Amino acid sequence: MISSQKITTSEVRKYNKNRIFKLIYNSSAISRQEIADTLGLSLPTINQNIKLLKDSGLIVMEGSFDSTGGRKAQMIMVNADARFAISVNVRANELKEALIDLNGEIRSQKSVDIEFSPESDYGVKVSELVDDIIEENNINTDNILGIGITMPGIFNSDNTMIISSPPLNTRDYKTDNITSRLKYDYTVQNDARASAFADYWYSHKNENAHMDESYHDKFYLMINDGVGGACVSNDKIVQGEHNRYGEFGHMTLYPDGRKCMCGKKGCVESYLSARNLSSDLGIQIDEFFKKASEGDAQCVKVLDEYLDNLTTGINNLYVIFDRDIVIGGFVSRYLLEYEENIRQRLTDKYSFDTDGRYFSISSCTSERTDTGAAIMFLSEFINSI
Repeated sequence: MISSQKITTSEVRKYNKNRIFKLIYNSSAISRQEIADTLGLSLPTINQNIKLLKDSGLIVMEGSFDSTGGRKAQMIMVNADARFAISVNVRANELKEALIDLNGEIRSQKSVDIEFSPESDYGVKVSELVDDIIEENNINTDNILGIGITMPGIFNSDNTMIISSPPLNTRDYKTDNITSRLKYDYTVQNDARASAFADYWYSHKNENAHMDESYHDKFYLMINDGVGGACVSNDKIVQGEHNRYGEFGHMTLYPDGRKCMCGKKGCVESYLSARNLSSDLGIQIDEFFKKASEGDAQCVKVLDEYLDNLTTGINNLYVIFDRDIVIGGFVSRYLLEYEENIRQRLTDKYSFDTDGRYFSISSCTSERTDTGAAIMFLSEFINSI
């Protein structure tokens, strides 16, 4: 909301324009009258801003609503082709990229089998892939908001260096090795944080159409081959004093416990990651959860220990931060079957009254969470209108 301090006429106009655009953005189609009724603005104000948004190419009028007795109202909707962002996911043996339109829909995606290398040739390949996906889809380069790159690892304070990345087998890696040849704005983000932001953004995209109030803060525990996380507050990733906020995977679960890839012992990641879960029995994670569901005694025992460790970690986060907690990452889809089991364990462990409803499992697809760094460009652009 605009503050109670004295504001200028231009600030009011910008504020109203942004409210109108966000309402259109979060509606599949909407009429002028519905905008006026929802936001409490006059039709002349609506019409003026609709013209500005249409002239800038951000919205289109396509079709009409069914008549309720008078003239049919025009359908107003976002022009999805007005802007694009590109996501690039750097993995140990693969590069994935996707083209995202203004609505956050994936228009094109591809993956290339290539081993990560700290050498400059790797950055050349990234730049070529970006250029290729733009050319293949005939995108006007003026409409590219930016390139969102995700990488696993611990970053320095301004994300210009990866201090350590066991999955990529690298240390003190300068990210400009990848970005220096890009022709567009870019951001380089920790993969778990970016995934958390994508989950947050997609899950809220249509929940609060006029979006005059910020969404509730949420904590995300992202469980993949590693364990990471993030806190999203006011549409932003919380960075922390040293850019380590949300590194939940390296909280200590058991002092002097299992060896973690970070070199320490007893980290959450060494007990909850997909890599460790499947390696306990020497089988793939798909087979593990299938056998557990079928009642295999050994798998059931390992799963029970896993859920106990998981709920201990979640409970510790909730006691400290008192925020809703969402489990994401590709392991989350296997945990949906056990959601109520997890919630009951949390209820039993929590020291105060709770029914465990602060906890949920993400329903966002991995294809969407992979686009998190690119989605940051969309979010920033939408808020700037």
